[in-house]
Amino acid sequence: MSIIRFPVKVLVDTSIYIPFINKGVSNPVLEAGIEKPMLYMSAVVMEELYAGAQDLPTVRLLDRMYETYEKLGRFVVPSTSDWQKAGKIVSKLGKKYGFEHRYLTRMQNDTLIALCARQIGSYLVTRNTTDFLRIKEFLDYKLYPEK
Repeated sequence: MSIIRFPVKVLVDTSIYIPFINKGVSNPVLEAGIEKPMLYMSAVVMEELYAGAQDLPTVRLLDRMYETYEKLGRFVVPSTSDWQKAGKIVSKLGKKYGFEHRYLTRMQNDTLIALCARQIGSYLVTRNTTDFLRIKEFLDYKLYPEK
C-alpha cells in the first residue's frame, strides 16, 4: 500500500518571490522541499511586490499572479484583529530588541504576513528566518522549516 500525500497549504513570503520574479524560477517553493504545495498569497506580500516593481514587464507579471490567486480564491487578507495583534507584537519586539522606526515598520508587514499564514493554518516559507523567528517568540504559527 502506498502513502497518500495531501497538499500542504503554503504562504510564500516576499523574500522568496523576489528571486522568483527576477530570475524566472519556475516555482519558488520547490527549493523549500515541500511536496505538493497548495499556494496562497497574502495581500501584504502582493503589496510589497507591487511596491518594488520597477518596470512594466514586472508589473504585468504581478498582474497575472494577482489574477491567478484572485481567481483561485487563495488571497489571505489580514483581519482587523490581525492588525490589532500585529501592533501589540511589534510593540513587544520594539521593547525587546529596541529597533529603529524603519525596522519596526518592516516588522509590521512581516507580522501581518505571519498572521495571514496562521489565519489559514499554512506554513510560511521565507528566506528571512531571523525576523520571522523573532515574531514567533510572540506568535504561534508554522514556519518552514520548523525550528
